[in-house]
Amino acid sequence: MFENIKAIAADIDGTLAPTATTPSRYTLDTIARLQDEGYLFGLASGRPADDLVDKYQLWNATRQFDFIIGWNGCELIDLKTNQFFQYNKLKKESLKEIIEFMDEFDANIHMYLPGIYISSKDTDKAWKSAYEKRRKYVLAENNEVFYQQDNCGIMFRYDLKYDEKIHEKLKTLKDKEYIGFNTQKDLLEFSHKDSSKGYALKQYCLMHGFDTMDVLSFGDTDNDNEMLRICEGVCLKNGTENTKKIARYITEYDCQDDGFARFINTYLL
Repeated sequence: MFENIKAIAADIDGTLAPTATTPSRYTLDTIARLQDEGYLFGLASGRPADDLVDKYQLWNATRQFDFIIGWNGCELIDLKTNQFFQYNKLKKESLKEIIEFMDEFDANIHMYLPGIYISSKDTDKAWKSAYEKRRKYVLAENNEVFYQQDNCGIMFRYDLKYDEKIHEKLKTLKDKEYIGFNTQKDLLEFSHKDSSKGYALKQYCLMHGFDTMDVLSFGDTDNDNEMLRICEGVCLKNGTENTKKIARYITEYDCQDDGFARFINTYLL
């Protein structure tokens, strides 16, 4: 069924495991079997790539993964060659414009900076995000902090009562260099319009001499869509309807029940 597959790329939260949990032993053993069989395996996440380099140790996996796509495709680490790449960062001017665009929704602004997780409001969710990512938690003195330098992305945690209005307003951004999309139901992220997990994965494939259709990719929500579109894309059963429409396959089980591992063991290994 998948005779051409050379690599597997997988989102983490909602795909390999429920949000903020560790993949099961079954899933980790399946990844080890993939690598034993000669497949390249990589993580593709919305988190910065440097947060993911030691995930294999934290998860007690048997070995390091082969590549990491971070920050929704703005970053790529090829762990076979120890090369690090960044693509399509947002300009300072765009970051300022995005903050002004979101101002009416009274959202909590979040951003990754080197070693830091910074937010505009002191909330338990912001502190928890910093703690889970093992970054120093910093409360911003003012919004200018968020556009002092170019950055891969910016996030907004908002009240769901604004959800419909926010998504209507997002439709007005067609001519901008940036796009906004949900990575959680109440978390909106903005990145460069040309930055996606699919973009970074395409660069990785070019470096290693194979096509994106030689990749089996797994995801569950909007920031996975481009990656699933250009590959043999698989959406988890628990995924959003939008992502299921883009994927070629949908798992029979959700991430809570090892949908990724069950699919791999049924159709690839």
